Amino acid sequence: MAGIKERIIKEVEKLPEDKIAEVYDFIHLFRIGIESQRKAVKDKRQEALKLFGVWRNLSGKESAVLNEIRSRRQRTFRERIL
Repeated sequence: MAGIKERIIKEVEKLPEDKIAEVYDFIHLFRIGIESQRKAVKDKRQEALKLFGVWRNLSGKESAVLNEIRSRRQRTFRERIL
C-alpha cells in the first residue's frame, strides 16, 4: 500500500502550486464521504441488531399470522417456479 501512496505524493509534487489546494479539497471531501458512509452502514447494522430476537415468544395469534405469511410466500414462490 505504501507504493501507491508514494506514487500519489510524487504526482502531487509535480502539480503547480496553485492547484494543490484543489487536490487537497478533493482528497479531504473524498475521505469524509467514506467515513460518513461507514458510519451510516454501522448505524443501520445497529438498528437491525435491535430487532434481533423480536419474533421470539409470540402470542398464539401473532404466531398464526406469521405462519400464514410464511405459507403464502411459499405458495407464491412455488407458483412462480411452475
